[in-house]
Amino acid sequence: MGLRWFMSMAGLLLAFAGQANAATETTCAREQRQLEQWEQQTVSMDRQVEPLQRLLDGTPIAPDTLNQALGAPADAANRPPPGPITPPSLSCEQLEESLNQAVTERRGVRALLDDQRDQWFSLSRQERAAALALLEEYQSLTALETDPLVPSGPLRDHLTALIALLPPLRNQPANAARQLDVLWPPPVADIQADIPAPQRLALWRHHYETRRQQLALRSGLWQRQGVLRLWLSYAPAEWLPLLGLEARMTVDRLHQGLAQTYREWTLNREIRHYTPLVSNALAVILGLAILALVMKLGRRGRRALLRLHERLVSRAGQKRWLWNASRLLSGIAPLVPWLLLWLVIHLLAPLLDSPSTQVVRWLLPLARLYVLFGLLWLFGEWLVFRVCQSAHSYLNDAQITEASALARRQALWMMLPWALWFAVDRLIGQSLIGLLCTVLVGVCLYIATGRLLAFRRDDYLLCLQNILPSVLDPVAERLLKGLRFGWTAPVLLPVALVNFLFHYLDMLLGELDWYLRLKARWFRLRTKGVGEDEEPVREDTSEAGKEYQKWFANQLPDDQETPFIDTGLLNAMIKAVEQWHSESVEENALLVTGEKGSGKSMAMRKLVSKMEKEQPDLRLVTVSVPPRTVTPEAVTSMIADALGESLDEGPASLVKNDEQRPPTLLILDETQNCFLARIGGLEGWQTLLTLTNARLDNLFWLVLINNQSWSYLSNVFGRDYQFRRVIKVKRWDQSEIRSLILSRHHLSKQKLRYDDLLLSSRGPEAGNMRNAEQRYFSLLWDACGGNPMVALKLWLTSIKVTPRQVLVGLPAQPSSALAAGQSGDSLMFVYAAIVSHENLSGDEIVAVTDLSENVVRSALKAGQDAGFIYKGEDSRYRVVPMWYRTVINQLNRKNLLHE
Repeated sequence: MGLRWFMSMAGLLLAFAGQANAATETTCAREQRQLEQWEQQTVSMDRQVEPLQRLLDGTPIAPDTLNQALGAPADAANRPPPGPITPPSLSCEQLEESLNQAVTERRGVRALLDDQRDQWFSLSRQERAAALALLEEYQSLTALETDPLVPSGPLRDHLTALIALLPPLRNQPANAARQLDVLWPPPVADIQADIPAPQRLALWRHHYETRRQQLALRSGLWQRQGVLRLWLSYAPAEWLPLLGLEARMTVDRLHQGLAQTYREWTLNREIRHYTPLVSNALAVILGLAILALVMKLGRRGRRALLRLHERLVSRAGQKRWLWNASRLLSGIAPLVPWLLLWLVIHLLAPLLDSPSTQVVRWLLPLARLYVLFGLLWLFGEWLVFRVCQSAHSYLNDAQITEASALARRQALWMMLPWALWFAVDRLIGQSLIGLLCTVLVGVCLYIATGRLLAFRRDDYLLCLQNILPSVLDPVAERLLKGLRFGWTAPVLLPVALVNFLFHYLDMLLGELDWYLRLKARWFRLRTKGVGEDEEPVREDTSEAGKEYQKWFANQLPDDQETPFIDTGLLNAMIKAVEQWHSESVEENALLVTGEKGSGKSMAMRKLVSKMEKEQPDLRLVTVSVPPRTVTPEAVTSMIADALGESLDEGPASLVKNDEQRPPTLLILDETQNCFLARIGGLEGWQTLLTLTNARLDNLFWLVLINNQSWSYLSNVFGRDYQFRRVIKVKRWDQSEIRSLILSRHHLSKQKLRYDDLLLSSRGPEAGNMRNAEQRYFSLLWDACGGNPMVALKLWLTSIKVTPRQVLVGLPAQPSSALAAGQSGDSLMFVYAAIVSHENLSGDEIVAVTDLSENVVRSALKAGQDAGFIYKGEDSRYRVVPMWYRTVINQLNRKNLLHE
């Protein structure tokens, strides 16, 4: 029994071993086939090396073989990236050595092939395209050798010599350029008349194409090496013969092109093949039709842009930046027909390189010249008109016609050098003669520009006065005098063009706040130390000054009505009240928050005056919250006294009395006095919130509060849980600040004069009051930060009043370093408390900041000595209006405020 079991187990083991060996043999065989396939691919790759190497050595090969060896088109824009070497995944240990050997062999072949491909793609795309075309010509001529009547031997030998230049093209470009010149011209075609017409036509085409591709190869070499660099590689004695050779190349290329066209037509007529003639005629007709259509579309596009410009101008309104931006459309509109035509020509040019469209291809440079003529004409007119406009000199109709005729003549005269440049570039491409033609175009353009500027030489000098420093005036006058003007004026034209660009950008961005602020600060930097002192200028204390300052007080003399500047705040407040009064909305509370002096109280008084006239049935109650109204009892008592009602039950009393109460508008000003930022100091504000949140039909709450106080309360209670409707007073823009100041100044009937620092002293704008006014109010607006109260104070500190006039100087701006330098970090908490509450007494500051009384006194004394803190008649401390923005900025930098 035991022996039988043992024999069974042994049989099973032998069976399993046989199956394993069979499986191993099967796996190794399969992987062996994979390895053989991979090796065959390596052999195939190795076969690509040999023809590519022969070509790089200068031996002709078939174009298809070249494309296959490169793995991409020979004239591709870039070399294709090499693929990864991924050997097959083998598990058979017997094949490990063979796999390593195969990987090593493949890496060597790949490295050699990649090196050869890199050598080919090191040539420029134009050189590679020309070399590929020469290979195609060589292959075609080889096929023609089977016909004994076709004499292709000399041309084929010439092609062999050109292809043999591939090694020096890569390694010795200067020598390759000389050898290309030696090989010019190609052998003259000796074609007998007894050769059949089709073969004659093919030979003529091969001769013509060989010349063309030889020049293309030369042009690509000069472009890759750089015309100037390759030119300097020649000895000076070789320059003149080189120019003569390139001139002969140009003439020969033109002659051969015309001759080949004639031969094409003659031979096609001989064999009664009129298709090329008809196709060229149709191509010319179609080209002229496309030209006319494009010009018509361009004119329609110009009219469309002009209509869009008119529409933008009509809808711009007060948005002058939109009006200035639309000027760009009116400036581009005349260019549209010419630019569109140039684009169409550029897109069609690659599609016309065939015998059936060769006439159109030769006419394309004429179309380009026509477009260039139109663009130069427009540029000449624009330049003359822009110079006159910059000098504030306006032309009459006769002068405009004369300027346009002059620009047209100069543009027409410029066609001669441009035509020569187009011809050389089209016939032989990059070359020394092409460089000289470029220089000739530049010189002629320089002369034409000088003639255009000479038409308005005085205006051009005035234009430059806006740009150049005054010390250069004598130099500029000497340079732009007499016959020297035409040669020296274009030198300064780039400066004028940059000025034109900045002038347009200045008009375009003239109403953007950040740009106005940037201009103001740049002007202040340029005039720093010239016209402004380090210390803020004090208000004029003379008798005339005091008399003038009355017109800038809260109450004007003789009870005159204070000028009101509508910034949109009044309308927003009226809208909210009227919506409630007409029962269109149930919301009966509105909070208005803004900086101290931002115009809240002025708008509130205007609202009361307007409502008294327009809403006689509406009861108006105005309350200015007194200081220390921070307890629930004080707030409730204040509201009860204002409404004439008993509020013993708080909000419930308001609800009970609502039906008997007439429609009432209750205005609470200075409500920042209802709280103190300390424990127990917020109960008065909470009481006010419980009253305003009561659901009432006949009572509307209008609450005015300082923005810093509102920011603090919003962080404590949450912005959305106090008042659902909030208006944040925006900062005034520059035009509103200007209207505020000038409207009050006009009441004084004083004459206004600006300091010389604000007046332009250069160019046609010298002494321009309007520019001085714009510059001043840009400085004032930047200094006051859009706060009208601060603007009024800064105005009074920047003027000197005499009995007859008011002299306006640079607005004073407190130094930010002054406020910080006088205040330590611990003392800044005191100033933050004053700003957050708008006004505080000494005891309240101690309670709010939890600082010792000595520290608080020291902070207040330092602020008063520096001039940015003052103590009012009510013994409460406030920030001096002129220092308001500076102190706010300092506290914000230290993160001591809540906004």
